[in-house]
Amino acid sequence: MTYRRVASSGSDLDLVDLRRALGALTQAEAAQLVAVTPNTWARWERGDLQLHPARAHQLRRLQHLVHQHGEGPFWGLGIDGIRSVLDGLSVPEALQAHGLDAHGAPLRHELTRAAEPGERRTD
Repeated sequence: MTYRRVASSGSDLDLVDLRRALGALTQAEAAQLVAVTPNTWARWERGDLQLHPARAHQLRRLQHLVHQHGEGPFWGLGIDGIRSVLDGLSVPEALQAHGLDAHGAPLRHELTRAAEPGERRTD
């Protein structure tokens, strides 16, 4: 199957590429992200239905953020984290709130701690 790009307000928005960049989301997950039905998302991807201007704005914003920050942070954030970005958090704030580094990987906490007096270290 071939997907057509959906033109919205003069700029091309490839929804399949965006969905993949956001963590290889399924159409249902991408639809959940912007509060539409999976059928609506699928129709957008096929070019059968024009994007609502508000949704097009959200998706262009996500596309811009992926270009700015790379794909890694979004793969780490998952749907809840991406949703928090759409709801107003910056990408760095969302990463911090979800315990992730700038690349979307879990933050490494100090794996070893100093032994208490009289305690034997086990590392």
